[in-house]
Amino acid sequence: MRRRTFLAAAAVLGTAGTVASCAGRQATPLPDLDAERAFPPLGRIVDVEGLPVHLLEKGTGGPPVILIHGASVNLRDWSFSLMDRLARTNRVIAMDRPGFGYSKRGSGAWPPARQAAHLRAAARQIGVERPIVIGHSWGGAVALAWGLDFPQDVTGVVPVSGATMPWGASATLFQTLGIGRLGVDYYQARLSRNAEDGSVESFVARAFRPQQPPPGYIDYVGAPLSLRAGTLEANAQDLSSLHLALRKMAPRYPNMTVPVEVVHGERDWLLGVDQHVEEFAALVPDVTVAVAPGIGHMAHHARPDLLTAAIARLSARA
Repeated sequence: MRRRTFLAAAAVLGTAGTVASCAGRQATPLPDLDAERAFPPLGRIVDVEGLPVHLLEKGTGGPPVILIHGASVNLRDWSFSLMDRLARTNRVIAMDRPGFGYSKRGSGAWPPARQAAHLRAAARQIGVERPIVIGHSWGGAVALAWGLDFPQDVTGVVPVSGATMPWGASATLFQTLGIGRLGVDYYQARLSRNAEDGSVESFVARAFRPQQPPPGYIDYVGAPLSLRAGTLEANAQDLSSLHLALRKMAPRYPNMTVPVEVVHGERDWLLGVDQHVEEFAALVPDVTVAVAPGIGHMAHHARPDLLTAAIARLSARA
């Protein structure tokens, strides 16, 4: 119970620690032009209801695979090395979620269901039919929403280190009182301060622990893109609203009709196996689970073989 309460607080604060020391500071965005000059778009832009969606495509096989990134980052997390591997057997499309990278979001709330519908519209524009939808961390909730809302259009869903379940009454209370957003703002202030000091590497290392980031990952992934004013705001909205969104999604899991392949790290410090794998899997009718011993939150980088195996199983069912 103590661990669950702690994780509930961590969920609405957006991190498992380092929040309180940031009190009173505001996130300091980096100049957009500097970030965008250093890390330009890798793919193409499609228009969805007047909003740009940035996507990168590789491979020609099938069924197609959609890759959705987690909090703070952008599609570069997928394109660093994993896209080339997956493109050997499938057509692979990585997408910037609305508000991240070079995708924009409009006004109002952007819960996982709205993001899924928006990215689905972009995928349909480029001729994607019945994709395997893969989402890491926060993106796992988007992938699940895609499968829940558009089951006829989906071959399967793969949450990788995914946020799948709400955190309980404590998180509900925090978010209702607005404490979740306050904590997220404190967290992002610390992130921006450390970026100004040149120590953003510590935040990336935290995401990967107990593993280490792959050589070259930090220089490639485009952390300055995450520190633009609009992206900081989008990330804060997402982190502070995820619990309530999952509360609405979880009761629908027993009626999910698409196959689900779960890939998760046994030592995931942010999204624990007991809750986001075991409790989730107990609700889903058609689910296969792969938990990697000794692996943390970045399971897609640490154990890409589990991801490719999940894609192969779903491809065989297409």
